[in-house]
Amino acid sequence: FGESQLLTSRAWIIAAGAIASILAVLVFYLILTRVIFTPVRALRETTERVQRGELTARSTLTTGDEFEELSTAFNAMLDEMDLTQRHLRTMNENLDLKVTELAEANVGLWESSRFKSEFLANVSHELRTPLNSIIGFAEVIRERASEDEKLQRYATNIQTSGRSLLDMINELL
Repeated sequence: FGESQLLTSRAWIIAAGAIASILAVLVFYLILTRVIFTPVRALRETTERVQRGELTARSTLTTGDEFEELSTAFNAMLDEMDLTQRHLRTMNENLDLKVTELAEANVGLWESSRFKSEFLANVSHELRTPLNSIIGFAEVIRERASEDEKLQRYATNIQTSGRSLLDMINELL
């Protein structure tokens, strides 16, 4: 009788241990699922929505623990990122306006440079042509006034001054 009681007690102890183990695993699974896995899944879903381009997605965890703090920090990061993106968009729009203004100014500068070059070419021609004529006629007068030293000296002065003026014009232009 004692042996059968001992055997029955052992069976009950083993059955109770097995049931307790199964219940412990079940409780452990439920705790892990509710306390850890569910908040992690919710955070993962929010990050996937953001990754797809839905920048208005926010996490709404209210677990009262570190996961909620992580959720709050994640939302703050998304808010900051949104603010930064808006700031960058504004800066890009301003830069586009500045590039357009600079392009217009560049066209204006190019036109001004072209007008300046045309003006200098015209001025150069208009100054050099009569000056070369004066130098040439002074040379003719000097050659023909071989008997009159005074006239030859005047023609040489005209020629020297004309060449000096021509050199100054060449340097200036």
